[in-house]
Amino acid sequence: MNSTAHQHLVDVLADRLGLEPAELTPDARFREDLGLDSLDLVELVSALENELGVPVTDEVALSLTSLGEVVAHVDALRAAAAPAAEPAA
Repeated sequence: MNSTAHQHLVDVLADRLGLEPAELTPDARFREDLGLDSLDLVELVSALENELGVPVTDEVALSLTSLGEVVAHVDALRAAAAPAAEPAA
């Protein structure tokens, strides 16, 4: 798991939603473990789009249920957007 993406998401959730960073483990489920409601999830998606520059469709947003899933999604999008390494000459 990309620790930079994870730490940024922890910071966003702790700051915007008033959660304790210690609660924000990769397997923490948004609704069941953290008690987030749909408005909180909308705010999380907005933060992802605005602060990380990561586009999140409604369909994807509904499918992401834990912090670890969000980090994996962010990492996958970043990897897909990264330029391919040049072949060795």
